[in-house]
Amino acid sequence: MEIFLGGNCKNVDTFVESTKLALEKLTDRDFIQMYSSGNWRELITVSWLCGIRGIRDYINLIEKSLIPSRTCYSGQFHCFALARIGNAKSVRILRSYLDLYLPVGNNFYDQLWAIGALQWLDTKHGTDHSKTYLENSALWKGNYRGSKEVTLLNPDLGIIHFKKVIKFVDFYFPDYANNYRSIL
Repeated sequence: MEIFLGGNCKNVDTFVESTKLALEKLTDRDFIQMYSSGNWRELITVSWLCGIRGIRDYINLIEKSLIPSRTCYSGQFHCFALARIGNAKSVRILRSYLDLYLPVGNNFYDQLWAIGALQWLDTKHGTDHSKTYLENSALWKGNYRGSKEVTLLNPDLGIIHFKKVIKFVDFYFPDYANNYRSIL
């Protein structure tokens, strides 16, 4: 199976087994400590685990970590966790993030992950929250590092990539596949 990070990964079995072990062993206290650390590696890990399990208990901590977008890469996994939690609050948080960081301007953060997560939730629940962001291409224009050149992010690529992540999780973590089937 193609790994969502690109290409085939030789260590995917080790990664999956390590993730499963963490899902079994980590406690609520561990999760809270990881969210409170502010360390991007711990934030990635804890949101990855919350997303796989669809744990709703930490949605406020996810929001607190996502919206200010202070740490690199962790926003991607916060968006993943919100999609897997899949409730109305998840949608509100993803929309708040997109409202804050679109148009892109100089802020190339996790907009593609947020739109991927929001559109995935729309597909899952028959809603159209992502439509507003997808219909206006001007929202996706940016100036990387203040350059005068305009760069256009492609939200369709974010949506495609996000579906790969979900496919990966559903394939390798089938015991948790039904955790995100909540109703908005």
